[in-house]
Amino acid sequence: MNWYVFGGEGMSEHKIIGMIKDSGLLPHIPQEFGEILNMLLEPIEYDIDSCVDRFSRFPQLEKILIKVLNYNFDLSREIRTIKDAINYLGAKNAKIILISYVTRLLLPDAKGRTRIFDNKRYWKHCLGTSIAAYMIAEETGLSDKDKMFTYGLIHDIGVTVLDICLPDYLDRIHEMQLKGMHQIAAEKIVLSGITHAEIGMWICKEWKLPDEMLSVVGYHHYPMVVDRFIDEVRVIHLADSISTNYYERLLGNNSSFIYTDKIMKALNIDKKYVDYIIEKLPIAINDLNKRLVL
Repeated sequence: MNWYVFGGEGMSEHKIIGMIKDSGLLPHIPQEFGEILNMLLEPIEYDIDSCVDRFSRFPQLEKILIKVLNYNFDLSREIRTIKDAINYLGAKNAKIILISYVTRLLLPDAKGRTRIFDNKRYWKHCLGTSIAAYMIAEETGLSDKDKMFTYGLIHDIGVTVLDICLPDYLDRIHEMQLKGMHQIAAEKIVLSGITHAEIGMWICKEWKLPDEMLSVVGYHHYPMVVDRFIDEVRVIHLADSISTNYYERLLGNNSSFIYTDKIMKALNIDKKYVDYIIEKLPIAINDLNKRLVL
């Protein structure tokens, strides 16, 4: 197995990672962000005063949480402090908004610089993955559906990092994909053996994001080799596969990706339910794309 696969210790020395770092265009996430997320992923154990203290070091997050509450919820009073916000939201919803903040830094209208690759079209694939993941999680009860929705939004952050930092490389990959080559195969050729999944895992480590997010981002194309957060990775893998077929149609390709029977069986999902998701996806994506505000 390639030394760099799955974000091994040598990953930071890979020439593509070096080029991403040298570009100076990578969004910055303060260390406190990862600490807060790790804390909120274990809501039974977290100490709210300690959490508030970490929020205070990152004023942007405090403003986001308070703004989301005051503008998007019908409240009997105005939320003024971060402690009020967390108490009102609960750890689960606060965590989801924080994950959405990562996504907001990497939205298609942020800093994409490709000429051929259409990041807004690819964003629809991410939305499709989110919707499919939500539906699978709701149907199976194997993982929190709201969490899986947000994981769907960020599962391909490696692609967006390439769009921001190395647009010419992503354009070359996309040109090969338009000719019918599988995305992963094209990435390994252009990126000297690594893929967007490994780049995504590296950025999760750089930003000190929780291990659960790192596993989803890094292993969603390799669900049979993961040994932690298995259900979450499998849900995103199947959701990503369903949405990839939708995305290939947007590109005008006839390529079809087969849903692994082993993964479907592990999730207790049958082909009938997959077909149901496929039927609902195009309208749901277009609707969400029009009204989504992170």
